[in-house]
Amino acid sequence: MKSVKLASLYFLLAYIIGTIVSFATYYFNLAGMWIVMFALVAVIFGCFFYLYLKNTKCDLASSLKETNLLIVFWILASLLLDGIVYIITIPLIYDYNPKWIFFTEWSPWGYLNYGTIAVVGYISRYIYVRSLNKSQKLG
Repeated sequence: MKSVKLASLYFLLAYIIGTIVSFATYYFNLAGMWIVMFALVAVIFGCFFYLYLKNTKCDLASSLKETNLLIVFWILASLLLDGIVYIITIPLIYDYNPKWIFFTEWSPWGYLNYGTIAVVGYISRYIYVRSLNKSQKLG
């Protein structure tokens, strides 16, 4: 990975924005939360995927490897932070016992969210590669 620091920063920004927006919509409407999670949050992560590729100046040959590494890194980081947030932090805030089996009881929609990270990563790479091709034609 070209920049673990940049990958971590962009992940944290996307995760924090996504978590805040998801929690905010959860209090209004549960179905709305899932729509926001798979639409708006996906776009946010997609923008940060694109920015990572752009700011690390990936060429065409290295962009697929970087995208694959970033997808794996962000899915693992999501699992870790989801564990910290939903197993440790939320139970502390709402004063109930931690659910150590959180991931085994989680809705399939939650796991679909990790798959969305992969799909959005490849879509962002496609958009990035197209922008590279356009700039090469112009230059």
